[in-house]
Order: sequence, then C-alpha cells, then structure tokens
Amino acid sequence: MVNKRPYNSNEDNYNKTYDGGFVSSESGKLNNYENKNFTKVFHGSTEADNEILKFIYRTERKIDACISSNAPSVIIEVDEIKNARVTAVKERKIKLRYVTEITTDNLEYCKEMLTFSEIRHLDGMKGNFEVADESEYVAVAVVHEAQSLPQLIFSNVPEIVEQQQFVFDSFWNRAIPAEQRIKEIQEGIVSSVTTVFNDYKQAENKEFEMIKTATKEIQIIYSTANAFHLQEKRGTLELLKQMADQNKKLQISILVPIDSSIKKSLSLQLLNKTINKNIQIQDIAPSIDIKIKSLVVDRKESLVMELKHLQSERLIASIGFSIYSNSLPIVLSFASIFEVIYNQSFLFEQLRQEGELKDEFVNLAAHELRTPIMPIINGLEILEEKLGTRKSEFQKELDIITRNASRLEMLAESILQVSRIESGNFHINIEKNIDIHSLISQVIEDIHKKYLYTDKLNGIMISFLPFYNIGESNLGDGNTANSQEPLSLLVNCDPDKFRQVVFNLLDNAVRFTFQGKIVVSTLLTTVSDYFNKDSDVDNKSDDRDTVGDDNYNNPYNEENKSIEFNKMVIVSVQNEGVGVDPKIKDQLFEKFATKSAQGTGIGLYLSKKIVEAHEGMIWMEEYDYNLKNDLVKNEKIGDNKIVHAETQKRKKRTILKFAFPISNRSERANENWQ
Repeated sequence: MVNKRPYNSNEDNYNKTYDGGFVSSESGKLNNYENKNFTKVFHGSTEADNEILKFIYRTERKIDACISSNAPSVIIEVDEIKNARVTAVKERKIKLRYVTEITTDNLEYCKEMLTFSEIRHLDGMKGNFEVADESEYVAVAVVHEAQSLPQLIFSNVPEIVEQQQFVFDSFWNRAIPAEQRIKEIQEGIVSSVTTVFNDYKQAENKEFEMIKTATKEIQIIYSTANAFHLQEKRGTLELLKQMADQNKKLQISILVPIDSSIKKSLSLQLLNKTINKNIQIQDIAPSIDIKIKSLVVDRKESLVMELKHLQSERLIASIGFSIYSNSLPIVLSFASIFEVIYNQSFLFEQLRQEGELKDEFVNLAAHELRTPIMPIINGLEILEEKLGTRKSEFQKELDIITRNASRLEMLAESILQVSRIESGNFHINIEKNIDIHSLISQVIEDIHKKYLYTDKLNGIMISFLPFYNIGESNLGDGNTANSQEPLSLLVNCDPDKFRQVVFNLLDNAVRFTFQGKIVVSTLLTTVSDYFNKDSDVDNKSDDRDTVGDDNYNNPYNEENKSIEFNKMVIVSVQNEGVGVDPKIKDQLFEKFATKSAQGTGIGLYLSKKIVEAHEGMIWMEEYDYNLKNDLVKNEKIGDNKIVHAETQKRKKRTILKFAFPISNRSERANENWQ
C-alpha cells in the first residue's frame, strides 16, 4: 500500500458537512443538491477523494463505470476508496460493474476487484467515469497509478447522466468477461481483434506497423498493377526492401499481375536485388472483378484493403474499407487464399511452358510427318506412268496407297492448322464469287473415293439437294424441282477451307451412319426469315436439341440479333444414325471432343474456326427418329459389326449446319484474320 493522507472514513462523521450542505444518513442525498441539477469540478486530491466517497455512499442500487487500465490500481491501493466500495457491496448490497482493459500490469488489481465487483475487458479502453443509479455521474480526466484523484467532475444533469449510461451500456455489451481475458493472459493467448478502418491513413499506419514487426513471413497480394504502383508511391515497397535487408530470416512473397508498367518499375528491380535474396515476386493473372490488396504477417495478423477505384494517372485510391484481424481462423483463411493463388499461378506458368514445348513438338512432328508423304504421292504418280497399260491391274492397290497417303497429309495439315489457330497465325484467302454447289459436288466425289474399297458406304446413300429458286417442299433445307436447274450460289470465301468444312461434316456423318441416307443441302435465305419462321420441321420441333457455339445454341439469339449481314447461305449435312454421344454434346465443336476410336476430335473444331473466320456460324440439331417398323432385321455391316434392332429403334436424325454471310463483310474477313 502507498502512504495516504489521514481521512476519517466513518460514515456517521462523514455525513455532516460538505461544501455548505450535508448528507442525510437516511436518504443518502445532498439536502442542498437534491432539487438542483448542476455540474461542478472539484480540484485537488482532498476534494476529489471526498467527493468520490460521497458519490459511493449516496448510491442505493448500482454503480456502472468505464475506467482506464491505471484505474484498478487506484481503486485497490487507496484504502478509503477501496473500503468504501467494499462496504457498499457487503452492507448495502450495491452492485458494482466495471469495463476496463485488463493487462499484465493491472492483472493482480483486477483479480482483487473481482472479489467485490463484476468486470469486463475491452481492448483500448480509455477515459474514467462512473454512473450511480442512473442519476449521478462523476468523471476523472487523469488517473495516475496507485495515487489519489487529482480532480473530479460531478454532474446530476439528467441529459449528461443518460448519455454516459448509454456509453457504458454500449461498452459493456461489447466487452468480454474478465475471467476469459485473465485466462488468455495467464496462458499466453493473444485475444482476437477484428477492426474495420474507414480511414485509409489509419489502415496504412497499421500496414506499416505490421510490416515493421514481422519476423518470419510476409505474404502480400496486389490484385491489380495499379495497387502495386500505389504501394510504390506510398513507400510500402521501399519499407519491404529495408525489412528484407535487415532480417535474412524474413521471407517476403508478393503476388501481382506483372504488366509492362511494372516491368519498367524501378521498385521491381530494387525488390529483386535485396541483400538476402528473400523477396519473391510471382506473376498472377489480372482480375477484373477482384480489386484488393491483402497483407498477412507471420500467420498471426491480416489486413485486407478494398480498392474501389484506382486512377491510373494520379495513383489515387478510393478505399471502401480495410479490415484488420489477428483472429487465427481469419488470418489462416487469407494465408490459404494466398497459397492457393500462388500455387495456381505457379502451375499455370509450368503449364504455359509445357504448352510451348508441346506446340513446338506438334509443329515439328507435323512437318516431319509431311516430309515423307510428298515423296509417296509423287512416287505413285511416277509409278502410274511407268505401269502404262498395266495400271488397271493394280488400280485398287494404287488407290488404297493414294487414299491413305492423302489421309496422312490431311491429318498433318489439320494439326498444323490447330497450332496456327492457337498461336494466332491462322489465315484464310478470300476469293470472290465462288460457286459453292460446285465445291460441295467435289467433296462428295472425294468422300466416295475415300471409302471406295471399303464396305462403309454399303447401305448408305449420299444425296445432294442444291437450292432451287422455286418450290416450297424440302428435305433438309434444299428445295426440289423436277424441271429446274439449281442456282449457282456465289459466295466470297476461301474455297479450300470451304471444302475442308464440308468434307469434315460429311465424313463425320458417314462414320456414324450404318444404314440409311445422308443428305447434303443448301439454302439461300435471310437471317430473320430463317430463324424466326413459324413452321419448319427442321427448325421448329419439340424434340430438337440444338448444340453449337455459346452464341448459337439458338444461333440467332438475343446476343447476336444485331449481326450486320442479312442474306446468308446455309449448308446442311443430315444423317440418320446413332446420334451424338450425350457426354460430348456440349463440347461438340471443341478441340479433341470425340468418343470415336477412329476420330481425332479436331475436324469439327477446325470447321468451327474456319466458319467463324468467314464471320459465319455453325451448330448442330438433333431429332428423335421414329421408325414405322419396330421390327428391324439384324444386318451385318462392315467387318464384324452387327446393327441390332434395339440400336435401330434408337436411331436419331442429326443435322450439322453452318451459315456463310452474303455481304461485303466477307470481303473484309481476310483482312480481319491476317
């Protein structure tokens, strides 16, 4: 105990005189003050201590107090104040409640206070005031540890008392029980704190404080390049370098989308040249939706700042809010997010490098594959000339060799085209006024040659129904007329690429048709007439399933109704077969999408890219096919392949369609793709 001035704490002696008035021992109220509302300041420790004692003795029910971390020492060490409170609790059953900040320095005082009062802990508690019976209020501006009060403010003005009672209630509801805080201190547990900063300067000060106290690890995410430049301007990056140079055990990891401006930044060069080589900067993909910067220090603290807007020229951030926390679950959550993004970016970089190696290998393999093919084809031509009249004896063998050599050549070219598309070097050569009917007829002949010496075309009939200018009946999309010649449909396109698309679609139809008809048809129409017509079996059906590019699931949907061209040519390839495997239906036009042992999965992908290069569209429609006869005879087709009746019952009508615009836009397509 400290030495204290003499003071008579006897209640009978106390209740006699005070500043011209006296306290009634029965009522506990100042007779001269009970009808007056006033506020008064008492100066000097004698008056201040006397008034606080009177305040305690006048209390009838409770005292609610918010006190600083120094105040518990005054309550315990100043005997008169302590005894008055203990007596009030034991003899008059007064209830004492305190909100304070419990620390290692005042821990023992708070434990002793718990023997006669209820205490709650609140971090950073400042100020010292007490409210008695919600009718009187006292406050102390300054409290010195274990010393008497230098001065005291008293008020019984209802508005002031009510306001201070509200403040106490708010703090009391936010605070935690003293027993919990004492246990945390004794067991070395850091209490969890989560703070929201609306002021950017406060958040920045906290950020600097966290970086300066880091000992093992700092993890930072800058979701935008501008966030990096903002930190550069504020001096945060310079501070990181200083900390890295001073502490070789400190590991600093930064995730940021590295663009051209960051690559030129002096700060990036300085961060990469630390003395201890303990700063690692990892490039990440830029995010459009997420604009934050986050900081995790030693896996104990985290700070996340929302960047609502960044003006790239002035580097001014509009901060929505910042959240600081030392709560372990929250901190570890942000640390996990950092690690996920880091691992993802690291794996992405590995995949990118492996992708480059794969592309180099594919290009090399495709070129090497083409090298022996040309001599084979040229050699066959020379051999045919030398055979002369005997050529017919070996025609079948020569055709088989030629067909397979051409197949290898097409495969090598397809692989090269995929590589060119992915590298952005895919070109088309537009020619004007190309008759597509002639091109389609050539493709049908090529398909017949491909399967000439196989059983594949047994039971399959390929029909071409070109567009006529008259007639309304159709099969697929082509109109028929007995006495009319088909129109020459002239389109600006790359003829070789056009043939490639038709060949891929027709070859695909042949592979998945075991028996029946394959129909290739053309139609000259307008966008609005075709996609908005009310009656067309090919375009209006309850059992139709349409698949294509995202914009073409109805090819003419809300997203592309503003397309510029109106007239268009539609080419359709319709077959009756097993239909498209449901597992790949949504990825039908994507690379390597196939369930066939024979297909490579790149034909339809290339077709889509070629059609889009002509500013057209491609899609698939599928219908349930209802057979008139449920009983279908089992029939052998090809080598050891049996088509059963159940398979025939489930046969579907599949139509692959693509549309080319007829307008000046086709003339611009080559320029756009070069």
